[in-house]
Amino acid sequence: MPETARVICARGGKILIVGDFTDWERDKQAVSPVLRQALEYLRCTDMLHWEPGKYELDGEDMFLVVQELDTVVKTERKAERHARYIDVHYLIRGKEERIGVGRAAAAQVMVEDELESADYALYDTIHGEVEVTLVPGMYAVFFPADVHRPGCSSAGGSAIKKAVIKIHTDLLCQDLEAGITEGEEGQ
Repeated sequence: MPETARVICARGGKILIVGDFTDWERDKQAVSPVLRQALEYLRCTDMLHWEPGKYELDGEDMFLVVQELDTVVKTERKAERHARYIDVHYLIRGKEERIGVGRAAAAQVMVEDELESADYALYDTIHGEVEVTLVPGMYAVFFPADVHRPGCSSAGGSAIKKAVIKIHTDLLCQDLEAGITEGEEGQ
């Protein structure tokens, strides 16, 4: 089993949450309640035999998408970014999935803008791209400022099954506001 969850800080102030559930009882304290809820769902749910598709967890505020796909080399996949949703990617089956990621920057050129209508924008390149490798049982969290290129592998052509939980950013804001209110009451 891979090492336990770690917050990885890379150049340029990039912060990613990447991990597995080896030390979940300890690690879950480091994430907000809504992220904890999503990760707990992934930890406790066997999706190996689920059909690909969309599954509601909390209406449009939080839902899960199960995908089966063949990986490609990164030059064959456009990168994406979302404005209204946080993505929690979880590899269910397959050898590995490599996901390129970098923070949104002015140097990146958007090649397709569907942020208003469908909550995604596509990019050919990712400024300062680093790669995260997931093996089955691992997860990665991508926030709206994270341009990410999922579904890749070094040689391409590898069948994978994954789940992506989409969390509306309003839920995280509610978590933060509740935490601030609780902190103020304790002063």
